[in-house]
Amino acid sequence: MKLVSRIKYTTTYGKLALALFSLVLLSGILLAIPYDVSRPYLSVGKIILLNPYASFIRNVHFWSAQLFLVLTLLHLYDHFRKRDVIHFKAAIWFRLTIGVLILFLAMLTGFLLKGDADSRQARLILENLLTEIPFLGNLLAYSLLGKEGSYLLIYVHHIATFTVFLTVIILEHSRKIVPKARDFLLAAVVTILLSYFFTAPLHNTLGGAVKGPWYFVGLQEILHLLSHPAWVLLLGLLLLLLLYLIPFVTIRRSFVIRRMLLFVFGVYLVLTFIGMFFRGEDWRWTTPWQPDYHYQVLGTLNPVPLDFSPDFDRQTALASPKIRGQYESCLFCHTDVKGFTQAHRPQVVGCYSCHGGNPFSTDKKQAHKGMKLIPGNLADASQSCGTAQCHPDITRRVQTGLMATLSGMISVDRFVFDEQTSPDSLTDIHHLKNSAADEHLKNLCVRCHLGNPKTALGPITERSRGGGCLACHLNDNAGAYTAWKGQDSKQAASYLKVHPAISLQVSDNHCFGCHSRSGRIATNYEGWHETPLSISRMPDTVHYRLVEGSRVFVKEKEDIHHRKGMECIDCHTSFELMGDGNRYHHEEEQEDVQCTDCHLRKKPRIIAAKHLDEESAILAALRYGSIAGLQFLQTEKQKHPLINTRYNNGTVRLIGKNSHKTMVIPRIPERCGRDKVHQAVSCSACHSSWAPSCIGCHNRYDPEEPAYDMVENKEKKGGWVEYTGVYLAHLPTLGIRNSNGKKEVIPVVPGMILTIDKGSFSKKVHDSLLFKRLFAPIAPHTTAAKGRSCVSCHNNPVALGFGKGTLQYTTKAGKGQWQFIPSYANNPHDGLPEDAWIGFLKERHGMVSTRANVTPFSVKEQEKMLTVGACLTCHDGYSKPMQQGLQNFEDVLKRVSKKCVLPVWRK
Repeated sequence: MKLVSRIKYTTTYGKLALALFSLVLLSGILLAIPYDVSRPYLSVGKIILLNPYASFIRNVHFWSAQLFLVLTLLHLYDHFRKRDVIHFKAAIWFRLTIGVLILFLAMLTGFLLKGDADSRQARLILENLLTEIPFLGNLLAYSLLGKEGSYLLIYVHHIATFTVFLTVIILEHSRKIVPKARDFLLAAVVTILLSYFFTAPLHNTLGGAVKGPWYFVGLQEILHLLSHPAWVLLLGLLLLLLLYLIPFVTIRRSFVIRRMLLFVFGVYLVLTFIGMFFRGEDWRWTTPWQPDYHYQVLGTLNPVPLDFSPDFDRQTALASPKIRGQYESCLFCHTDVKGFTQAHRPQVVGCYSCHGGNPFSTDKKQAHKGMKLIPGNLADASQSCGTAQCHPDITRRVQTGLMATLSGMISVDRFVFDEQTSPDSLTDIHHLKNSAADEHLKNLCVRCHLGNPKTALGPITERSRGGGCLACHLNDNAGAYTAWKGQDSKQAASYLKVHPAISLQVSDNHCFGCHSRSGRIATNYEGWHETPLSISRMPDTVHYRLVEGSRVFVKEKEDIHHRKGMECIDCHTSFELMGDGNRYHHEEEQEDVQCTDCHLRKKPRIIAAKHLDEESAILAALRYGSIAGLQFLQTEKQKHPLINTRYNNGTVRLIGKNSHKTMVIPRIPERCGRDKVHQAVSCSACHSSWAPSCIGCHNRYDPEEPAYDMVENKEKKGGWVEYTGVYLAHLPTLGIRNSNGKKEVIPVVPGMILTIDKGSFSKKVHDSLLFKRLFAPIAPHTTAAKGRSCVSCHNNPVALGFGKGTLQYTTKAGKGQWQFIPSYANNPHDGLPEDAWIGFLKERHGMVSTRANVTPFSVKEQEKMLTVGACLTCHDGYSKPMQQGLQNFEDVLKRVSKKCVLPVWRK
């Protein structure tokens, strides 16, 4: 106790600072031996990884310098908190004042000598700040930092110029340079303990925000807030001037100045704290309690003792490849791992860039701390796939795409539950709460969003949901998962010999898991339609297929593009699938590629290879090699290039992105574009051979039902149960989409003909049974080369929106009349047949679709369709009168013979 008491009362901040300065000098001299100023970043990395003793000396140098700065500031505060006059000669006090600036420059130059991402950013900021000084700015910047890319002058200033200046000032101020043994021992013990347990940080150039040292980030915040850097220089000069004036003014004024400086220092500390912990990449606000919070410097400050006897041989480590100019400890152990594609080989990108951890640690636990076994999930994509030297733009874009936000799905469901007035609101999966609709979504719908993390090892299968970047780009290459299966994770040598591939080979199988639900475009494309059959009733023939072990599908007509060997990504571009940075309400807004982009009707939209955007050029080169001199088609909607197309002398060819199979793309036949009456008919309305639909569904909340929360990914008690109705497969119904004043006939299906027992969830009397009859626009992905017949539209009650049944045209006494007998009974909720969209020759008002701009045919449009249908009861679609009617049907009607009996409409 006496020893502690003596230390407490005889040791001051100044004396401890002097002891720490001597430690800085001694460790700096020793550190100069292994440090290579010509390759600073590699040099420091080698010290940390391959020379634990030199690493320890570096830690001593780092921590003694940090403590020296802190205790010097405390020593300064000790002077300022007293009201006494500070007695110094003017010249000495001037040097002491300049010494404060020199101290920060000495610290900053030491920070710059790491050569990592943080130091390069700090150097750039300092250089730009100095060049703002009028007349002398460029000279000062060059005198301090030297020429770009060189660290020699910075090194000289750090070890000589600033160090000598500080030594002289300390000697003048304290009258000695050698500390007392007691002070030195105390400083050494604290510094050695810190140095043994905490490694001085080195930024790996990839993960986390790039920041300067802790005493510099406050300046970064000020520069970010001020419109012109010159204000910072003026403020700095003013503070030095005030500091210099303190001994030469009255006691009262001196006290005011000291309090002003203390206030400024307090504000700077607050800004430092904000810059250190609340600023993310691109100056975005972030908080330590966010799930994706990542701060690289703190990530390296974990209390793990230095390993003076690493498990690897130094020579073997030196023979390992350098990743972005640096050794990576991961590759000292994980060698000869196979299965990678060329771009993602460890020799190119290392292990850390994807999996995280600590690439500068020789301790196994420390190296694996914070490591992601399965990287690429959207929650951490910015620290893996989206790091600065990989795919940052794409990982930002994908967060705004519909596969990540599910905006359309969520807003439609809430609209159906009467929780919002429109199905066209922008929203996000992260905005789901605990309403009836949101619980319904979490129980039954939203597992497919890209943000749903992949948590288990294994390939992407028809059961896969979510997975971020891995959802599309993970491949079981070289039998990776076969090699892993059954292995004990402790047997690292055999367990990690084969790695799954991350590549551009996005197969239809990657799309299947999510897109075999709802509109079922993945199964439609291959020619499979879901049935309500149980497994026990599934016929044992090639015409039936089992999906996910329980869903029975029957064979239907496959899409012509699938039959020709095309895969999903042969049509859909990266800007469609991964988003283009904009938020959209529904999929038809985000969709970019249209049939007429490839099947030409008029002059093509082409772009030369030399004019491609960077992303498209890289993708084209990776897939096809040299693209110099080639011409590609562009989409009409967003002007994005279709990199797997080739245009030459009027001929369009498509090259499979995976198969590399070349196909000639036919032009649109003359008959598709020559008439005037079908200009508003979309390609899919005519060329979709069938579409899936479901009617008679019922939803009820069961508080005892074992359920699953698809957002939190956990089981729960109580959930929504969906009782499915009848599954149908036939030519789709037709509807009208009004977009920007333009009408378009599109395929639609019964998206929501269902009842919802909302009261079962809310337990409120006024929440009675909801009934909805809403049709939804659909892209069936069942394209046929030959379009549907005239009769299949004009004489088909399903196409017209009446539902299945008998539509018959009869004539009597020179008058024609249409009659419709539905196959399904009328629903008691609205009196319409179960599968109908509209009543026969009737209107529906209000919201009748899952889109505000999609409606059924009006009565006038129904009459026009059925008038043509009446003609088709006698005339073939290719007959002369019908062909003439394609140009002007009204004119043909004026010239009909007496034999023709046209329908009479009841008014």
